[in-house]
Amino acid sequence: MSAVRRHKEVIDMPYVGTLCVTVDNLGRAAQIGTGEAVRPDLEEPGLKALPRLLNLLDEVGITATFFVEGWNGLHHPDALRSIASRGHEVGLHGWVHEKWATLTDDRREVLLYDGTAALRNVGIEPKGFRAPGGYRGSRTAQVLRELGYTFDSSVEPETENAPLEVRPLLEGLVTIPWHWDMIDYYQYHMHPDGERSPAQLLEHYNSRLDEAIRTGGLVTLIVHPFVSFTDGGDRYTAVRDFLSRAVAAPDVDVVSAGQLAARSLTREHGVTAGTAAQ
Repeated sequence: MSAVRRHKEVIDMPYVGTLCVTVDNLGRAAQIGTGEAVRPDLEEPGLKALPRLLNLLDEVGITATFFVEGWNGLHHPDALRSIASRGHEVGLHGWVHEKWATLTDDRREVLLYDGTAALRNVGIEPKGFRAPGGYRGSRTAQVLRELGYTFDSSVEPETENAPLEVRPLLEGLVTIPWHWDMIDYYQYHMHPDGERSPAQLLEHYNSRLDEAIRTGGLVTLIVHPFVSFTDGGDRYTAVRDFLSRAVAAPDVDVVSAGQLAARSLTREHGVTAGTAAQ
């Protein structure tokens, strides 16, 4: 069942939780950025896991937003085209996964222009951006707007722990927020209590979704191909079970970041969400 049809079915319910499904990182881009690698690798675990991830999204009927580093436009154009050909959105995630908040404004502008050009050169017109490391930093939103982007999915220190709310930025973009605890990498490698098990991750994800259903709130999921999809084991099963539960639930609206942004922009222009879904 498609995300669009699901949206039509649940839009009139009084309390609807929204799950926004996103994917981060591809290839050796991050390792190139840190100096751990110097060339692309077709055997990179996340790259090899991409077909398994795409097949799962097909199986459950979800459209996701993939935030990929612009470097992949040069070195893995076929992988990017495979994502787009399956109906998913492709957004920009820096050039080689730089620590975005530590860069100068000028350096961010260079990387935004180069990353956008690299994606456009393989036939992809990115509309969304997520800052590597999470934080958008200054001037980024202005440059994104100049480049034709419509939404940003980064975080701001002053609001990163607040309830998630899609809202407009002064620069004319929509922001699609998220929380750290809904990232698979965070649960397995950054959790303050130590590495979580797949069963603990699934329990936490489900509790967050239950809360969103009760309050009509938003949950943004961030998964990484190299973290949860390198084999058919427990990590893969946890994500599969969570997504399957969300899709089957009549009170959950499962959307991509771009779909969520489009809905918000449509409402800003005076058209109801129900009309926009038609």
